[in-house]
Amino acid sequence: MNILLWTLQILLAFWNLTGGIFTFSHYEELRSPAASDFPKAFWVALCALQVLFAIGMVVPKLTPIAAGYLAVNALLGCVWAAKYAGFPGMLWGVIPAILCVFVVYGRMVLKPF
Repeated sequence: MNILLWTLQILLAFWNLTGGIFTFSHYEELRSPAASDFPKAFWVALCALQVLFAIGMVVPKLTPIAAGYLAVNALLGCVWAAKYAGFPGMLWGVIPAILCVFVVYGRMVLKPF
C-alpha cells in the first residue's frame, strides 16, 4: 500500500505542478470569458498555491494537507468549468480529486509511512 500511495503522490504532484506552471505561463492563451471573471492576480495566486501544494505532496508530513487542498481545488475547478464549458472537461478534475482523497485517506487513516 505504501508503494501505491507514493506512486500516486508523485504522479499527482507532477500533474498539479505541470498544471500550475502551464496555467501561469499560458494565462493569455487560456484567457476566455470565464477567465476574465477574475483578475490576473487571482490566477497567479491560484497557480502559485497549486505549485506549492504539488511540492507538498512529496513531503511526508505535508502530504495529507496538500492532497486535501488539491482535491478541493480540483473539485472547485470542475464546478467552475461546468458553469462555463459543461461536462466534457470535468473528468480531468474529478479523477485527480478522487485520487487525492484516496491519498488523504491512506495517509491519515492507514498511516503506512
